[in-house]
Amino acid sequence: MPSIVTIVVALLALCCLPWPYRFLRNFYYAMKAGVPVIILPWDQDNPLWIVISVPLRPVLQKILPNVIFERIVLAIYGWEFHDKLRPFEQYAAPQGNDKTFFPVCPRSLLVTPKWPGRSFRVPEISFKHSGLQLLQRKIITSVINERVSKVIFGESLKHTSGMMGEVFDKTDGNAAESTEVFNMMKKITINVLAGGAMGQDVTWDSDKDDKPRPGYKMTYMQSCKTVIEAVAGPVILPIWFLKGYPSFLPGHKYISELGVAVEEFPAHTKHFLQMESERAERESGQTRSNIASQLLRANRGDDKSNTSLTDEELMGNLFVVSAAGFDTTANTLSYALALLCRYPEVQDWMFEEVDELLSDDMGDDLDYVAIFPRVVRIMAVMLETLRLFVPVVHLAKETSGPQIIETSAGTLRAPASCTMYVDVVGLHLIPETWRDLNLSEAEAEAKKSTNTDSDVLADEHIFRPTRWVNPTGSAQPLYQPPRGCYMPWSGGPRICPGQKMAQVEFTAIFLGLFRRHRIEAVPLQIDGNEETLPERNARLDAIMKDSVSLLTLQMQGVYHAADASGGATGKGVNVRISKRR
Repeated sequence: MPSIVTIVVALLALCCLPWPYRFLRNFYYAMKAGVPVIILPWDQDNPLWIVISVPLRPVLQKILPNVIFERIVLAIYGWEFHDKLRPFEQYAAPQGNDKTFFPVCPRSLLVTPKWPGRSFRVPEISFKHSGLQLLQRKIITSVINERVSKVIFGESLKHTSGMMGEVFDKTDGNAAESTEVFNMMKKITINVLAGGAMGQDVTWDSDKDDKPRPGYKMTYMQSCKTVIEAVAGPVILPIWFLKGYPSFLPGHKYISELGVAVEEFPAHTKHFLQMESERAERESGQTRSNIASQLLRANRGDDKSNTSLTDEELMGNLFVVSAAGFDTTANTLSYALALLCRYPEVQDWMFEEVDELLSDDMGDDLDYVAIFPRVVRIMAVMLETLRLFVPVVHLAKETSGPQIIETSAGTLRAPASCTMYVDVVGLHLIPETWRDLNLSEAEAEAKKSTNTDSDVLADEHIFRPTRWVNPTGSAQPLYQPPRGCYMPWSGGPRICPGQKMAQVEFTAIFLGLFRRHRIEAVPLQIDGNEETLPERNARLDAIMKDSVSLLTLQMQGVYHAADASGGATGKGVNVRISKRR
């Protein structure tokens, strides 16, 4: 009778048998593809590896020789942000193509294009999709309209005003310091979503006064925020595990609260949809200017057709809008604030337009229709922030069948069910597209006088929002990148339907924040001496560089400066907001 050891070894051998076949098959397809090949030791799409590899990255970087780490890192999720164009220059270019490479591992089959706008057009490739996906996209796109944008604009201004009131509470009103400003960006975005998506009447202090409905442990806002912040982590765990997590283990309070939120959030959403539907029936189909109401209207359609969504699909789409709108906008706002602290001269440039648009005698109730279309420089700040810190570092699509793609570097052959990664970070750093774009004579002269060090970054790696502003007299005030060269909201027919909503929210928040104030990072005290400007800039650069791709790209050290009891956690960046006019 075989021993236990023999049985275990035999089972492991059976599990590993497909490994050589899959690896050789993928290698064969890679060699036929006509692009550079990079061999990786394991499957970078393995769920367990995705979870453990991101926090392991700094450890591996310390213990492994560079020659090994630089290869293995290509199997770690989010390498695109940290390594930029290095893999293309180091591995692909010597093989004759610096735009695309084919990572070969035992299971995944991936093509990583960095320049689809010039090498091939992604929308022309046949990717897998379903009729239900197209229907959901059609409905969602139709509901995020100008009525909703106007509400988003007003809600953003309202909650920015609430944030400023909290920051300046108990001060003389001229200047205030806080380590919670980045966290407040998250609070603004979740409040705006509650008002703009669900039609809730939310104030800045609602989280302090709001009570759960009878039979619930959490309010809608509490459950929504808890679920969304965990959507790229423990929320994937089954509900029985979350609710039954032992109290003696670390993280019990957080895990148990997440279990409650996962259970109650869908119930809250269903309740609000039901209330909105009943209200519409009472008012003869009259809709309100929020996404939930517009979604119900768009989904009614013709009762004789079977093209409407189920309640579960409606709730799922609302959750996607909420999760995507919360995470991407909050992190983009945080990066923009950090960049403006790092580059105060950009604030001065931005203030010129803000002061022209918003005079001192204007009230606080700004007109969306009159103001938003005229805001150029704040929009340029947003576009430049997204160029350098794109929320989703790559876009993944799977081919529906064998593809032959003609590119500027030759013919690319992709087999069926090939996952194609578009490296969005790489796209946004292509010198031919971005270097010295719309560089004024004054900027060029300043660049010559200051860029004497060989280590100075090339222009495409630098935060310079002026590259987005076209010369006076141009047909469009903002630069329109070539198709496929700028994709923070994806591109083509699958472009993010919430793009306009994010732009409106970002613009309104910055108008409210910078109408009368400016922001700066408070210098640290180092060995009894105040931090110098170069030291402060280096610190801010390091904070932004210390980013990680979870649901989207985000800085690790700027949120949660205080714990639940109000005690300092050692995180956060202390910033000073001071009155400028």
